[in-house]
Amino acid sequence: QKWPNYATRLTKLRDSGNDTPAALLAEFAEAGRNSIENLARTVDAALLDEAVAMLAQARTIHLVGNRRAFPVASYLAYSFEKMGFPAILHSGVGNLKLDHLLARGDAMIAISFAPYTADTVELAEEAERRGVAIVALTDLPTSPLARLDAVRLFVSEIDVGAFRSLSAALTLAMALSVAVGAHRRRHENGK
Repeated sequence: QKWPNYATRLTKLRDSGNDTPAALLAEFAEAGRNSIENLARTVDAALLDEAVAMLAQARTIHLVGNRRAFPVASYLAYSFEKMGFPAILHSGVGNLKLDHLLARGDAMIAISFAPYTADTVELAEEAERRGVAIVALTDLPTSPLARLDAVRLFVSEIDVGAFRSLSAALTLAMALSVAVGAHRRRHENGK
């Protein structure tokens, strides 16, 4: 899917008269609220449970999400680090490739939304080849991540002038990471 470039998006907002800070805040707040409510109604609870169990059993959790999905992957890395769970953020910073760390017994959370990021998809495909369990956070069943042998959790965001927030995606990431933490602690304590 092709999204308009940022200059085009800003021009359309200006032309509509909805580019004042207060109007933008109100519109993004409403879009975020609607996106989160839609997520709560549409998430497949059985798949969410499956993703949590898979991630909780992983030796190491690999996280990949570039471009617009990078804040979601970064949040997950932060959350897992704070809980003391082994996690690796594959960010590409410094052009450092960490794919040699992918191993059986690990799991990956791959995050990408239209227009899909080739680096994220390629690393997820490499993880699949290496037998790494994958949880795909994506927006559509036609996503390249949805073609993988993965637990697919779909999340969509309502846009404002073709600018999409990450409200629902971050909400799903927060719920996922906390649920993984709770699951691991429960099993460590034998409950």
